[in-house]
Amino acid sequence: MVFLASALSLQAQPRDQGFTLPNGLRVVHLEDHEHPLVRARLYLRIESDDTPAGRQGLPLLFYRMIDRAEMADLKADDLDRILEDSGIQLTQSLAARGFTWRLVARSRDQDRAMGLLADRLLRSLFDPSLLEIQRLACQRQLERPEGSPHERLRQALTQDPASRFTLNSLKAITLQDLLAFRAKAFRPDRAVLILHGDLGLEQAKRLVLLSLGSWTAQEPSSPGNLPSRSASAPPPSVPADAPRISAPGAGIRVQAVASRPGGLAPEAAELLNLLVPGDMSLSPVRVAVEDGCLVATLDDPAGTSGAIVGSLFLERLETFRRRGFAQADLDRVRVAWFARRSLDSLHPEAQMDRALAEALGRGVAEDRLKALSLDALNLGLRNWLDPANLRMGASGDPGDLKSLTIR
Repeated sequence: MVFLASALSLQAQPRDQGFTLPNGLRVVHLEDHEHPLVRARLYLRIESDDTPAGRQGLPLLFYRMIDRAEMADLKADDLDRILEDSGIQLTQSLAARGFTWRLVARSRDQDRAMGLLADRLLRSLFDPSLLEIQRLACQRQLERPEGSPHERLRQALTQDPASRFTLNSLKAITLQDLLAFRAKAFRPDRAVLILHGDLGLEQAKRLVLLSLGSWTAQEPSSPGNLPSRSASAPPPSVPADAPRISAPGAGIRVQAVASRPGGLAPEAAELLNLLVPGDMSLSPVRVAVEDGCLVATLDDPAGTSGAIVGSLFLERLETFRRRGFAQADLDRVRVAWFARRSLDSLHPEAQMDRALAEALGRGVAEDRLKALSLDALNLGLRNWLDPANLRMGASGDPGDLKSLTIR
C-alpha cells in the first residue's frame, strides 16, 4: 500500500518552482495541469511589535475592516456578487502569526481572480463610519461572547494573554492607528504567495507581476502623528492567565494550550503531532493538535470536586511528559509519516501547506527526519509540555471552579 501511494504520488507531484518579485514578494509555483483550476494562498506575517501598547485588538479590528471595506471602484457587496456570479472563491482568515487569503478559480478566470485579490489587499478604503460599526461588533463579542462555555474557554486560552483586547484598548484605536498598522504590517517582503494549478511558470510570473507587482511597502506615520492616549485614561487591563468560564449546572472542563516552542525542530514537531494525540497513557486526558498548539482537555461531567479534576489533569500531563516515548514508537510513527506524506502529495491543499511551511522555514526534511534520535524527540516533548509553556483554564459550575487550582 505504501509503495502504491508512493508510485501514485510520483505521477501527481507538481513541479515546485519559485521566484521573487522586485518588491520582495516571494512566490512558490506548483504547476499541476491535472484539473483546470488555479489555487492561490497569500500569507502575510504579523510581527509582535506591529501592535502598539494600549491598542490590543488592532489586528482583529483591521481584519474585520478589510473584510467589509469598499475598494477604489467597487463596493463590498459588489465584490461578493462578482465572486458568486463567477464561481470564484475568496476567503480570508486571521491567526496569531498572520493573515491568510485563499483563492480558488477556474484557470480561465485566473487573471480576474488575482485582480480581485489585489483589489482587496491594496485598494481597500477604510470608512470612519465602518470603523465604529466594527468596533461595536468587537465590543459586543468581548461583553457577550458567543458559543458554549467550552468554546469560550478554548478561545480565551488560544489567544496570547499579552494581546487580549479589552474595552479600553478597543476604544483607543483610531482610524490613524489602522492606517499606521496597514503601512507597517502590509509589506510585500513579509508575504508569501503559493500558486497551485493549471498555469505554467511564465504564466505565473506574468499573473503575479500584473496583479501584485505594484504592491510596495508604505512609510508608516511617525509616532508624533498618532493620537496620544489621554493621561487620565485607565491603562488596559490584561485578563488573568487562567480564565474560569462559569456555566451553572455543567460539569468541569480543564484545558491547557501549549504553543510550539520556538527552538523545536520541524521534524520533531511533525512526529510529536502524530504521536501525542493517540497516546493511551494520557487517558482520560485528550490531546489534539490545533493551529500548531497541543490542546489537552479533561472533562468531568459527573461533578467530581474541582481539586480532584485539576490534580488528575496535571498528574497525567506531567507523568506523560517525563515518561516520553520508546524507540518502537519512533520507528512506527516514522513509517506512518512517510506513508502520509506520499498520500498528501495527491491533495492540492496539502501540497500548499507543505510549500508554505518550507517557505517560512518550518518545512520537514526527509533526511533529517530519518536521522532524528529518540533523545531529541523526547527532549522536544518535555519542552513542549513544560509547565511554564502551558496556558490553563477551566469552565463549569462556579462552586466547583472555586476549589480548582489552575495556573
